[in-house]
Amino acid sequence: MWSWITEREKLERWLPGCAIDPRVGGPVSFDFGEEGTATGVVGEVVPPGPEGLLVHSWRWPGVPDSAVRWALEGVPGGTRLVLVHGELLPEPAAEFATGWHVMLDALTLAAGGGSSEDAWSAVGEVAELYAPSANAEGAPSDG
Repeated sequence: MWSWITEREKLERWLPGCAIDPRVGGPVSFDFGEEGTATGVVGEVVPPGPEGLLVHSWRWPGVPDSAVRWALEGVPGGTRLVLVHGELLPEPAAEFATGWHVMLDALTLAAGGGSSEDAWSAVGEVAELYAPSANAEGAPSDG
């Protein structure tokens, strides 16, 4: 799983325009074309073994800086990837959650030998899952 996050050739298969230099101080770039570009710097790296960790800053125009944490955990039969994008304001959190959801779906498809196109074509459906109005409708009532 580490190689899918850190090797440019594999990143391009599920996240075109992305580059992560997996060393402390290494640059990070997520180029989303017309949507914009997020940049950052790697702050922590624990190379893969039974577990691995990569933490980098996230700078998106108009939003306070935040941090993204990629943690690998050994589980029976494979590896679990846990991604946490923390220190976010509520407003951009839903948009970022949509993006990460689609990106992780694309990673799952690519790592399984398939095409990531199906994940990217579902952006609209995924966005509805995180839309504030959708969440409010499904929330339990106090009354």
